[in-house]
Amino acid sequence: MRARDEELHHDESPLAALRDRILAPDALAEGPVRFLLISGARDDETWGSIGAFWLSIDGTRGGFLVAPESIWPGSEMVRNLRSALARGWTHEQIYRYWQAQVGAAGSIMIDPQQHADTMFQVARRVGAL
Repeated sequence: MRARDEELHHDESPLAALRDRILAPDALAEGPVRFLLISGARDDETWGSIGAFWLSIDGTRGGFLVAPESIWPGSEMVRNLRSALARGWTHEQIYRYWQAQVGAAGSIMIDPQQHADTMFQVARRVGAL
């Protein structure tokens, strides 16, 4: 029963999407990538970077890199991404969906697509380094 409780707690936690650890050297070495910077209300209710959707150039890998000042809204974006993957969407389809929303989209602002040689550059842009 304890394993089931932990599973439910993991799925229900608003920060559950941030529990998986990423090996920084591997993640930061990914590249080249395209990315979309996302801005909105951060944890302290100021406006700024929430993070970035990224996609490998070949379209097979992707994700959302959360800005440290935006754990709550960033985790919501991660949960959105994981939910789409669980429903059978590919990283490319998810990225294209958000790319089509460039500009003001509800309570967030999505910048036009940019390119980076490595994820390290994207992490610097969202303030994760």
